Amino acid sequence: MKTPLRFFNFLFILLIISVGQTAFGKITTGDGKITGKITDKSTGNPIAGVTITIPDLKIATSTDANGNYLLKRLPKGEYLIQVSAIGYASETKVVDLGNTYSVDFKLSTSNYELSDVVVTALGNTTTRKRATIPITVVTNKMIREGVANTAIDLVSSQPGVNATTEGSGTTKPQINGLGFDRVLTLMDGLPQEDFQWGDDHGILIDPYAVHSAEVIRGPASLQYGASAEAGVISFKSAPLPQNGTVVGSVLTEYHTNNGYLGTSLNIAGNHNGFVWGLQASGEAAHSYSNPKDGYVWGTAWNQVNGRLVLGVNRSWGYSRLTLSALHRRIELPDGNRDSTGRFMFDFPQNGKIYPTRSDFLSYNANIASDKSLGEYQAWWQNSVNVGKGKIGLDIGFARSVHHDIDTGTVGAGNLILGDIPFNLKYQIADDKSGLKLTTGVNGMYEFHHNGDAPPLPYVPDYEIPNYTNFEIGGYAIVEKNFKDLTLSGGLRFDHTNFTGDPMSLNIDGRIVPVGTSGSTVQFSSFNNKYNGLSGSIGASYQLPGNNYVKLNVSKSYRAPAINELTSNGLNIGSNLVQLGNRNLKAEQGYQVDLVYGYDGKDVSVEADGFYNHINNFIFANRTDSLSGGFPIYQYLSTNTAIITGVSGFLNIHPAATKWLEIDNGFTYIYSHIPNETDSTRHLPYIPAPHLNSEVKFRFNDGHNSIFKGTYVKFGLQHDWAQNNVYSAFYTELPSAQYTIFNAGVGTNLVNPKTGRTICSVYVNCTNLTNVAYADHLNLAQYFLAYNGTPATVTQQNQGIYNMGRNISFKLIFPFGSNSHKTTTEE
Repeated sequence: MKTPLRFFNFLFILLIISVGQTAFGKITTGDGKITGKITDKSTGNPIAGVTITIPDLKIATSTDANGNYLLKRLPKGEYLIQVSAIGYASETKVVDLGNTYSVDFKLSTSNYELSDVVVTALGNTTTRKRATIPITVVTNKMIREGVANTAIDLVSSQPGVNATTEGSGTTKPQINGLGFDRVLTLMDGLPQEDFQWGDDHGILIDPYAVHSAEVIRGPASLQYGASAEAGVISFKSAPLPQNGTVVGSVLTEYHTNNGYLGTSLNIAGNHNGFVWGLQASGEAAHSYSNPKDGYVWGTAWNQVNGRLVLGVNRSWGYSRLTLSALHRRIELPDGNRDSTGRFMFDFPQNGKIYPTRSDFLSYNANIASDKSLGEYQAWWQNSVNVGKGKIGLDIGFARSVHHDIDTGTVGAGNLILGDIPFNLKYQIADDKSGLKLTTGVNGMYEFHHNGDAPPLPYVPDYEIPNYTNFEIGGYAIVEKNFKDLTLSGGLRFDHTNFTGDPMSLNIDGRIVPVGTSGSTVQFSSFNNKYNGLSGSIGASYQLPGNNYVKLNVSKSYRAPAINELTSNGLNIGSNLVQLGNRNLKAEQGYQVDLVYGYDGKDVSVEADGFYNHINNFIFANRTDSLSGGFPIYQYLSTNTAIITGVSGFLNIHPAATKWLEIDNGFTYIYSHIPNETDSTRHLPYIPAPHLNSEVKFRFNDGHNSIFKGTYVKFGLQHDWAQNNVYSAFYTELPSAQYTIFNAGVGTNLVNPKTGRTICSVYVNCTNLTNVAYADHLNLAQYFLAYNGTPATVTQQNQGIYNMGRNISFKLIFPFGSNSHKTTTEE
């Protein structure tokens, strides 16, 4: 314990010294500002409602009716500024807020919004095309126009990205065929460690708190550590407004299939550099339905979330504190049925053995076995100017609470996790030379303990031991920008130290002192240490004719997760027993990414091919044994696992036909375990090849019309059959191909006199033809029981299918001094 605490004391003292120096003016003085005018490049006319953002500072504003903008009370230093508007190609420029006070932009018309957007998830702010590894950007406009039950739903349809699900309210991300502890999920830079190792633990991020997202497809260990072996999903809240303004919105949403009701309030302000933001929301859903299962018992859920941001922007930099609290209650579908396939209660309730229609339509997510989940966070982010560079220091605290409820309020499994993440970074960039250096140290101190056992006759479930884990890593990344070439490379070293406590249980499953007569050992003490080296070198080159290529070679490292090392019990949410393996070695991966892209006035296309060779690949192998009717899985590792694939997009946006846009995304991933038999030749749970296509028709904005930005869209998702499965002992089943169709319409109601948006309206229909289908990563398809006794699913149609037809209605009412932004949210 002493080493982590001394390290955190050092970080805190360093921050106090840095802020103290700036307070006395030893680094910089004065307030930066930037102003200018934005016009149409072809006509010279001013453009109103254009969004101007400084991503590194999370500050944004918009132009007035004359195309003018102003940002003031900003830190000194060089920052990349992005200018974006619907119907125009984005523009970026590096500005020195110490010397530059006026910058004008001339925008070219284009109906492709992702032409060269800014990305920040790599740590070095750059543009998507110049980044040396594949990055997907999900804009606020895409989020507003889409449909989601969870935050992961916001990104899961993107190329190379998938979601592992257990019902409509539990989703985990997957990138290039890898998920769980191999994908790092961030919310405003804060790692989400809320039991990410479990498929029944959904990512506890409120989708209404997400303004935009970036997905790094491939190893990103240099900046973020070993948890980013497969990639990073970086969610971001809305940028804060310009000085002297208060902006906000009220959102309400309804889904017909599962009765989803969502409401969210967002409001933020800036007064002389003091910034604040408040977001509060509530969501609830009853059981969803599909044409094969009817209403699926055990899929109701509800959630509330509150989020507060307080901070200051000064010439020396900025400091921000984010506080958030989220509570989710979610039922667990277990597929319990009678011989006719009708859903049953696990045990009689009030004399009933079958749920009634009122039970299916109930928003109370505690009728079936369920989970009570809490996520409470504090995140302090700081950036201080030091000469031509910046020192960043972030430190936080997160508490994750997980209760597996048998009935009422009784918890059989009670997990309480605490995390103290930290990040100390120094960054210096010279726009003239094109050289950037980022170096730092980051990691996390984690501590977990099991909560109190439920009273008799309930039996407690202890799946993992009480433990502590200290992770720390140091890295250095160098980037060099030439006119058309970007080179990037770096190294990282990580250290992980697990320490676990012993645990013994009596005959009733209660914890007793170790060595008690008649007790059994649930966990023995352990201390596992791991060290690993990561590295990456890559290049992106802007070829003539709007073509570009990228090549990146990386070496990744991942220490085993706590469940892989120590699991010893029933995973209630997944309906299986897991056994850990303390002899597991760290994974070592070697990946090559090759990307080709073209970004023209009519067509944009990008294709990413990758090859990933992983030594000591860890996975849960199903055995031929059962415990209490539940299958037993044992964690083990292969000598070698190989994953290859290609993903990409094709966007057609004819310059001469501005009312039309066709967007396509494709993903194909193949896995291989050398020297294995047919039933064990492939890695488990690799997504099926799939294609997403959408055609959007835009209507012209009439003069003085009350409707602006109106569109109609039609789309489809096609998943091919997945027969390359790990089929031993029915660990994984082949999945059938399917096609679902979608449609949507949206518009903005505008006051024609002022140009202010009164309300934005979005209506979407997913699975338009009400197809009965089961996605390959839908783990609920393996849930089946008869009269409460678990059964092995040997065919896909025995389990639970995905949601049927769903129509969603979304209304957004903006307000405040910047509510004249009509269709420019990016």
